[in-house]
Amino acid sequence: MSSMDDSWVLDSLVCFLHGPVWNAPLQTFIEEKSLVFDPNIQIDEENADIVAIHNEYKNLVDYMLGSYMEEMQISPEQFETACLEGRNPDNNLHFHQGLFQQIWAANDIKMFIRMMTQRNVELQLQALDLIEKNQLELLQESELLDNASPTESNSGHGEKHEEVEELIAKSVEKELESPEAAVTPESENVDDSVSDKFERLNLFFVNQKVNPEDVMSRQEYLRQQRDKIVEIKKKTRAKQLLETVSRSSAAEPTPTGRPSSAQVAQRLMENGGKTNELLDKATAGEGADESQNSALQLRKTLAKRLRAEVVEQQ
Repeated sequence: MSSMDDSWVLDSLVCFLHGPVWNAPLQTFIEEKSLVFDPNIQIDEENADIVAIHNEYKNLVDYMLGSYMEEMQISPEQFETACLEGRNPDNNLHFHQGLFQQIWAANDIKMFIRMMTQRNVELQLQALDLIEKNQLELLQESELLDNASPTESNSGHGEKHEEVEELIAKSVEKELESPEAAVTPESENVDDSVSDKFERLNLFFVNQKVNPEDVMSRQEYLRQQRDKIVEIKKKTRAKQLLETVSRSSAAEPTPTGRPSSAQVAQRLMENGGKTNELLDKATAGEGADESQNSALQLRKTLAKRLRAEVVEQQ
């Protein structure tokens, strides 16, 4: 094949990496697993729990890439050639630094820890925003409480809850419009950025003199709000994915007869990103090793290509 004949390979992958099939399981995994990545603690790269989470992430990235390649019937050799020779210049979708980080984090545990720590901070800041917004509204409501009937008061609380869910859902929709907003770009100042943001979180606990019980209560409340945000985002992504699966099911079956990458993503959303639960007997033994090696090579090849494009953009 000529380079133009193979240009569709990389172009189709770019579309895949910008879409809900890739985004839903990856972003949900990152958010659900990021809680233990505390920026106030020096995280040991050799910690068994951290290594286990990183391995889960690597498996998830490899499984999703491998699933897509099988669905599109793209061989590793064909993919490597396409990565080396480039893309169709008429394609307006581009690799960005966020996508590079997602892929490279599977190769580099240091980048993975930075990515997870940053996401944890961002989620806690969103939770803090939600708490502050609720506190402000409670103050405003208290001034009008005497003039409102119980029915009006309950209705107002329900409307506010729906409004919050809608705002969070819209932030998820923007991930597809601008995927780089969903991840943290690699930069020299990323650690300082995390530190500055977490300082704001610390003020939530030390702004006033409070006893240890109150501090723990605030920490638990913040975590509850964080979990609420993660759950709403997960539901929104699951809805996006369901729409994608419905469209793909209405089309012709995949040539391999295996589940489409959209269906695979849906199952991973349901089981928390556990790829080992999706491996069937057909991939056991030597077949499993060969499949894993192939997926690993795909990821490394893609990471090199992403790095090259990101450097060119800078």
